[in-house]
Amino acid sequence: MTPKTIDRLAKLGITIQFLALVRTLFEYVRLQHTIGAPFTAAAGAPYVIGGIIAAICTWAGVMLYIYRRPRWTIGAAVGTVVLLIAYKIFFIMAMGVPIRGPR
Repeated sequence: MTPKTIDRLAKLGITIQFLALVRTLFEYVRLQHTIGAPFTAAAGAPYVIGGIIAAICTWAGVMLYIYRRPRWTIGAAVGTVVLLIAYKIFFIMAMGVPIRGPR
């Protein structure tokens, strides 16, 4: 790949990381409005922890890009998505936190 293509993929990776961060933090708000009154902060805490994970990974991706490591930035973006999916499967779903509100 050309350096220009790698640079564009690194920028796309940072964008994906940021969107993952926004989506993770929005889950807390979505569940709060979907479940309503019985929703507690303890039920939303796993999503806040996921948001912190996404924020740290996004920060790492941006720092790698600033220090001119675009290939590592791409790896950080892929790693962020894999880490957040694994976190959701193994921690959030295993803890019994509601993924969807009552129908």
